Amino acid sequence: MERLRRWTPSRWEVAAGPWGTRADLGRHLAQALADVAADLAANVQGTGRRTLPILHPDLLVADQLAVTGDDLVRLAPSAQVCGDAVDHLLAHRFDLLGEQPPATLGGAAAVTRGRAHCDTLRPRS
Repeated sequence: MERLRRWTPSRWEVAAGPWGTRADLGRHLAQALADVAADLAANVQGTGRRTLPILHPDLLVADQLAVTGDDLVRLAPSAQVCGDAVDHLLAHRFDLLGEQPPATLGGAAAVTRGRAHCDTLRPRS
């Protein structure tokens, strides 16, 4: 997250595939993490999913990612849920930073798994 917090507005505005910009991609990932957390919380608190606000400037996307990720971790997800979320995160980390995940986190296979999971979350045209 610290790397993303140091990005300039122009870095967030760079195109990022079908998502639009890097900021849009970050927002997608933050929403996905929030949705998983909401699904887990619904089992305990009876609350449901909510659409995250689009924060401006784009510099706030890094903080939104940090908060939604922290919310998910605090709910102590199962190993499967956690693994799926990490794979999704690693796939988009690759999209944002152009770096393969380390082998200890699954390497290129994690990106492939994350993309397979993310295909169901792609924005509609």
